[in-house]
Amino acid sequence: MASIAVPGTSEQIFENYLAHALRSHWSGLADSTRLATKRELLDYLGAAVAGRAAVGMPAWLQVLLDFGGRPDARVLGGPRAPAHTAALCNGYFGHVLEFDDTHDEAVLHAGSATIPAAFAAAGLRGGVTGAEFCEAVLHGIELTCRLGVATRLNLVEGGWIYTALLGHFGATFAASWLIDRRPEVMKNALGIVYCLASGNHQSTREGASTKHVQPGFAAANAITAALMASKGLDGVSQPLSGEDGLSRVYLHGSLDTERALSKLGTRYEIERLSFKPYPTCRLTHPAISAALELRQQLGTDIKRIERVELLVGPQAHDVVGRDIPQRRSPVTRVAAQFSNYWTVATALLHGEVTPLQLATEIPPSRELAAVIAKVSCTADNAATSRDIGGCRVRAHGPFGIKEVQHSNAKGHPDAPLTQQELLEKFIANLRYAGVATAEAAELADTISEIDELDDVTVLADRICGLVRDSEPLKRR
Repeated sequence: MASIAVPGTSEQIFENYLAHALRSHWSGLADSTRLATKRELLDYLGAAVAGRAAVGMPAWLQVLLDFGGRPDARVLGGPRAPAHTAALCNGYFGHVLEFDDTHDEAVLHAGSATIPAAFAAAGLRGGVTGAEFCEAVLHGIELTCRLGVATRLNLVEGGWIYTALLGHFGATFAASWLIDRRPEVMKNALGIVYCLASGNHQSTREGASTKHVQPGFAAANAITAALMASKGLDGVSQPLSGEDGLSRVYLHGSLDTERALSKLGTRYEIERLSFKPYPTCRLTHPAISAALELRQQLGTDIKRIERVELLVGPQAHDVVGRDIPQRRSPVTRVAAQFSNYWTVATALLHGEVTPLQLATEIPPSRELAAVIAKVSCTADNAATSRDIGGCRVRAHGPFGIKEVQHSNAKGHPDAPLTQQELLEKFIANLRYAGVATAEAAELADTISEIDELDDVTVLADRICGLVRDSEPLKRR
């Protein structure tokens, strides 16, 4: 149900969401909602620490730190920096391994802009309690997800990366919640950030590193918008529904207001997040899961595979399955993470897809390249065009034909990572950064009790100090 408002009317989605947030209190939320927020923080922060260890401090980020400025907030493995710079850097680190959450229906990473913006805003303001911080993260993620599920275009039809585009609004809500939550300020901040909103899909198509920086751009823009609104800059009043608002200009008029506000306050989209078992695009996950199961079934026959057929949904085929050179022989991390050929072959050859393979199998070794050459990928045009969808993997060889089909990849809320599995992922991510298991487990306990902290910057400083400036890790 698309809607175009007339000048002077209210912005229905933001008006209703802000009213809901202002009457919500952390202590009054359901246990399931609070647990979902903490699970998200544990997962994101582990991915961010591993991401920082994997890429080091690129020179193109260091130039921002070299500008100097107020020491508002901590950068992972780096100094204190102005809040918008810290948000940008940490937003990149949290997303660079593609190991952060997804909301499969919304087709976006929910926390990758909101969480770094919230940490930066907390550092800027100081004295933010853990409960207040959790409120900010919850509201920002919830708003991002609600905009995502209300957007019926898939990534190919729209050409936008919703993680960044819609993440601008969630991150701005979270930053404003901590910096200045006067209703008129928060509305202006959302109107200001519309002028900055961006996040295109071209980076993914080309395998460019800018794909992983886009959530950082959103987080940094959120801080800028929140601060400028707090000091009196007025934003547009109808950033979503105006005549030239997001719905018409960016989303072809497809934004469904009713869906965005459905069961507001009684159903939380944050409880529908998927946590990734593999550090690759979520659209590759059904195929990876199926390939790993196929490998287990084949046993020693895995070496006798002659060819492998993948059948995936049309969106997955366009984003990760088209047969182009950069997917068959990726030379960048992004290209590998967005390749069903590389990911399935890696799963079949190594029996796992982890940050280790991202460090050691790009470009593909001769052995991996031989497996990739056996893989073909076809679109199932009868499948749903927008959802993450499922996958069918079929192996041919002297053993005959073996087939595995997966509808929901591991990590989906209908096939979730258990709390123990999520903890093991967190510990493995920190181990990749050189953090001892005992120290990682202790930090996980602190995150699980984050809402009891008097000042969340203590935790932020502890996390940001875990990774030292060094060359990117390769084989740890």
